[in-house]
Amino acid sequence: MSEQRQPFDLAIIGGGISGACLLWDSTLRGMNVLLLEKNDFASGTTQATSKLIHGGLRYLKNFEFGLVRESLKERRLLARLAPHSIRPMPFLHPIYRNSKPGRLMFAIGLWLYDLLSFDRNRGVPRHLRLPRHRWLSRQDALQTEPTLHAEGLQGAYVYYDYQNVNPERLCCDFIFSAVERGATAHNYTEVKGINRDPLSGIHTLSAINSDGKLVKFRAKSVINAAGPWADMLERADSSPNRKRIVRSMGIHLITQNLAGDQTVVLHRKDGSHFFVVPWRNYSLIGTTDSLYEGHPDQFKIPESEIQGLLDDVAHGLNTRLRREDVLAVYGGLRPLVEESKAVKQHDSYSKSRKTEIETDATRPGYFSVLGGKYTTSRHLAEQTIDRVAQFLGGNFKQCSTATTALRTGDFESQTLLKQKLFLEKRYSRRRIELMIARYGLLAERMLSPDDIRPIATLDNGEEYFATEIGTILRTEMVRNPSDLLLRRTGLGTAGQSFEKLFESRRAQKTRLIAHIAARKPFARPPERIAV
Repeated sequence: MSEQRQPFDLAIIGGGISGACLLWDSTLRGMNVLLLEKNDFASGTTQATSKLIHGGLRYLKNFEFGLVRESLKERRLLARLAPHSIRPMPFLHPIYRNSKPGRLMFAIGLWLYDLLSFDRNRGVPRHLRLPRHRWLSRQDALQTEPTLHAEGLQGAYVYYDYQNVNPERLCCDFIFSAVERGATAHNYTEVKGINRDPLSGIHTLSAINSDGKLVKFRAKSVINAAGPWADMLERADSSPNRKRIVRSMGIHLITQNLAGDQTVVLHRKDGSHFFVVPWRNYSLIGTTDSLYEGHPDQFKIPESEIQGLLDDVAHGLNTRLRREDVLAVYGGLRPLVEESKAVKQHDSYSKSRKTEIETDATRPGYFSVLGGKYTTSRHLAEQTIDRVAQFLGGNFKQCSTATTALRTGDFESQTLLKQKLFLEKRYSRRRIELMIARYGLLAERMLSPDDIRPIATLDNGEEYFATEIGTILRTEMVRNPSDLLLRRTGLGTAGQSFEKLFESRRAQKTRLIAHIAARKPFARPPERIAV
């Protein structure tokens, strides 16, 4: 058993997007910070999103104007802080005679959405600027998206948000940006218990590390940011006023491309909505939103949820998918905040995505962050670290995450960065654009003059090279093949398991495995990807 002597100012439990933003914010303020994650970074709720950065248009119907405005502001800030990570995405929302809301109400909603996003392009790079919504006639809607049902179609609205092609990678960028500035982060380190010394006020965290050894860490304050697992650390608290976590199950399917270059917004028979999203030359379909009452460690994707999404597509589009058309399935649990224990079954769709920051009078210096969503995680971190700084005292800096770019996004112009690398490195523009899209300012690290042939080519045409794989293995805390394939590169997220990844390209598979094995003795076996 090992234990460090000098206590950290702050220990964060949970390495999803909330924990990552908390680590980044507290590090920039000058705190000595530790982050502990029981699995890999971004391996829980963060890797189970719809790959979107959105302002929360649907929250307007619940009159949650503050949440929508917050989401729109944070959407703009992410475009400035990590401009390589997101893409403008048009959303096509068809309107039928029996649509609820109808054309008039939806027009009012979109007018409000544009009004609340009045500063959406302020300081945003030109290629990421978003236009206002517009209306398409019935004929134009069918020409834009021929798979729409024609009967009863009045037309369609087009509005804009962003796509986050690799949310796992962006989450890791927050963590590694903090680590480069002095923070400490450990994946595969599970906290088993927290004790507080009433005299010194120091919290001792007992954890099992990736080698199976018991380790202890000491910290002046603790933030529980474990998402769907947050209440697992707090079973002993029976306070009737304490809010509890409701777990909402979200499932996504990956299929061949169904709907062109825009996201199509469709409605189920019960009125809830889902998306058909163009993603890496595939279609990403989702999400579901139903209550999950089991233990988060035992979460599995029910076959009924998969079939339900297939039925939803048939209801919304003039196409029919079979189970064998599904290339991959992924899912996760969203932690929602419930005010009381009276929860209606299958009612998680209508629940708020608001966040809560809880303190505990019996444990000074212990904070819990509950609820929230990917888009607003930076702001949640700002609010939380404000309270931590107040508790700790001392001369910490003010929050600067709204203006400090991540290590990958610290460049003024994507065009100028492309020109610089093209002139200095003499690679093809396509290769440079590919590396910048994946790694932003780190693209230069991923290029080598000896690395000409791709080490892997996916069915959708994406190419991966030995230099980028080697750099990631060497510098980004990869302990499991799945860390590399699912959360650092995206090599395995398009419907292929580690064993299946290059079965049609045996030479590439041999080179990749040899390349990985020569550089990284993995501590854990690969995860299975549901197909």
